[in-house]
Amino acid sequence: MILKTPYEFSLLKLQNISTITSNITKYIITDYAYIKTKEQKKIKPFVNDDTVLNPVFLYGLSDVEKDIPPFAHPIFNFQDKWVAMDLRNIVTPNKENVTYVIRNEAEYDLTLQRFILSGMWATGKQSSLYSLKFAHIAFTNWLSDNLTKRFGLNLNDNIKLKVLALLYYANLFNNEFNADDLNKLIIRSKEEMLGELIEEVYSKVGNKIGTLEEFCSACYIVTDNVRLKGLDVNVLVNILSNNWMSLNSKDLVMLSLEHPPTWISLVYASLVQRNFKKNYIATLIDKLNKRGKGDEFLKSYIYTVKEYLEE
Repeated sequence: MILKTPYEFSLLKLQNISTITSNITKYIITDYAYIKTKEQKKIKPFVNDDTVLNPVFLYGLSDVEKDIPPFAHPIFNFQDKWVAMDLRNIVTPNKENVTYVIRNEAEYDLTLQRFILSGMWATGKQSSLYSLKFAHIAFTNWLSDNLTKRFGLNLNDNIKLKVLALLYYANLFNNEFNADDLNKLIIRSKEEMLGELIEEVYSKVGNKIGTLEEFCSACYIVTDNVRLKGLDVNVLVNILSNNWMSLNSKDLVMLSLEHPPTWISLVYASLVQRNFKKNYIATLIDKLNKRGKGDEFLKSYIYTVKEYLEE
């Protein structure tokens, strides 16, 4: 099931961002036109049909920003046509507050990539992100391998969970996953999984894996393993919570379960940023890259996002 923005997702939707949103609008009106001229990297607007979202960043260079609490994920205002990201914990203003220094290049790059991917997602570019197949396969291994280790499952159950995760990830890009989508998924995954096995798992769960809650319930259905009978979202998040270490790491892991742009940004960072190489997710990505699949992903990824980067 497609949900547009990070704060719509089940694990974050209880956070009230209305006050932050109104204060960001004030910041845009009073200060951002000038501050934008100081930006070291400029992102182009996200445009699709009638939707336009102008990028906005907070650097801590204005007094108005003092009234805006920190926020970890892109905030969208479709009515006023902007999407904002908080960089204040990554950059340091100079003494005169006229420019800034990037404190952590790896975190800065990850945040910008996550911002771009989230903007693409919110403006209907799901197909462009779905084309990054390596991230899809990495996702299936991430979930199935963690569950297998945590519950002491056998190889047969591990494979079934891989297929289930494959179907779940595809459903995140689609509001109505149907037989035609299933056939396309089988063709897409023929190098990694048998089509008959995908059909077998799909016959047990159908379209009832569009949410994270449904995925957790389906783990028991497809394996018939009593060890997975009590699996729910909270248990799954606890299992995965230490798989990534960075700023807002637990939030990023939670969002990755429901928000493909966040997951894809972690895959990208795992391949290009040495700071993250010791993370479980980065280690997994490195193993999957043995045949150069990750390198192919990077080429496709760079081509996908480059239109949003100003020269």
